[in-house]
Amino acid sequence: MASRQHGLRLQSLGESRQRVTPSRDGLETANASSSSGDVVIGARTAWDDSDDANARFGLQDSMRPSWLCSSIEVQERKDRMEIIRSVRSQRIRTNNRANWARISATGDVEVAGNEKIQQLSRTGGAMVEDSSPEHSKVIRRGMLEATRLQDANVMEPSSSALRTVEFHQHRTLLLTAGLDKKIRLFDIDGGNNRHVQSVFLEDLPIYKSGFCGDGSKILAAGRRRFIYSYDMCHGSVERVSPILNDEIRSLEHFVGTPPGAANPMLAFLGTDGNIPLLSLKSMCCIATVKMNGSARTATFSPDGLQLMTAGKDGIVYFWDLRHHKRCVHKLVDEGSVAITSLATSACDRYLAVGSDCGAVNFYENAGTKKPSMRVKQDGNYLNFGKPDWSERKECTGMHRAFGTQPTGSILNLTTEVNEMNFNADSQILAVSSHLKRDSLRLVHVPSCTVFSDWPSSKTPLQYVWSTAFSSSGGYFAVGNARGRALLYRIHAYDV
Repeated sequence: MASRQHGLRLQSLGESRQRVTPSRDGLETANASSSSGDVVIGARTAWDDSDDANARFGLQDSMRPSWLCSSIEVQERKDRMEIIRSVRSQRIRTNNRANWARISATGDVEVAGNEKIQQLSRTGGAMVEDSSPEHSKVIRRGMLEATRLQDANVMEPSSSALRTVEFHQHRTLLLTAGLDKKIRLFDIDGGNNRHVQSVFLEDLPIYKSGFCGDGSKILAAGRRRFIYSYDMCHGSVERVSPILNDEIRSLEHFVGTPPGAANPMLAFLGTDGNIPLLSLKSMCCIATVKMNGSARTATFSPDGLQLMTAGKDGIVYFWDLRHHKRCVHKLVDEGSVAITSLATSACDRYLAVGSDCGAVNFYENAGTKKPSMRVKQDGNYLNFGKPDWSERKECTGMHRAFGTQPTGSILNLTTEVNEMNFNADSQILAVSSHLKRDSLRLVHVPSCTVFSDWPSSKTPLQYVWSTAFSSSGGYFAVGNARGRALLYRIHAYDV
């Protein structure tokens, strides 16, 4: 009797499979006389799979309790195409980056350009987009709406302090690095933040890392006389030992030229004011500049033609990198004994100087004549954004014409400023110190005032080691001493 029932069951399954026939539009449909209650979803995709024809999703289950039978019957009455649409819409809501390949109305596969396919290979399969804003939005001072998201490195957190967090200049790709000798890449989407790749450097605890050149390579340095270069396109790691003076024994601190510079290079902060310059094209030391005292910080101009350095003497040195690599100007920072951090805005309008006492002074470049945007607030006009380059004055003195007096200052930190970062349109500056817990402030640059509502006393920042803005300004990442890359969404910008 049992074998007979088993045979009848197999026969019924075979009959139910025979009822399924492909329709003209490529979707699997069921016979109207079928009472099995199964829905077959076989929409055309960019890839053909023979198993798709047998894909079946049952709405009935003999193991369900009786009180669910009514809901199952209601579900079975729904139109099958509506179920298919709901499944697809749910997929789009959970992962909206899967639309780079789709079926067009003519049935052909649409691929979003060969360039994006190359981007997939460069980032280990992560789809990344260029999201640089063409038109900046006006940010009001006082209040900044920000929401905390899931940690950027939640899929693979670090076991040491994150010495570096940095967004790719054209993509939603985040780099993290620390003393655990690992470089990690994450595809930031505000939700899953998928882990893309990790690179382990066995003999180098990483003190500084970052994208360089056109963004296809990553450099990592530590307390060694060599650095590592990781090529994301080919997945290769190269160890570089530049020929430097015997006095330079550590390459743990360096700064690189901004993207798009004609002669990309690195500047290493050596001892006794020696700053060797390394060309990224030949990976050789091309020159060395020397300042008075010890070098604590440095930054390049947006065009990469000048280098600004500072240290314990409280003076900012401007070096011309076009010809003789000589100092063309000196700026004495007002009120500071030692300068610990420098930052220049992408619009080449502002220079931020951070000191060991926690003060930050802002100097404005007189060479940028006209800003692209002005807004009247509290009776005063606030200038910010990308300047009108057609109206820009040439710096005849071969240096940035920053004024000798600061246009504004903030005194919200009590320990030395370790890191400063402008966002893409130079309206927000992140100022942080790792010597005191929760020492992070976001500054409204046009008015030189600190946003009062964020971060608040309840924001779990811990000891901040590094900060970074995304290229669009919509994401803000914070690397702390616990190895977590905190991720925040700034609602004033698009992602």
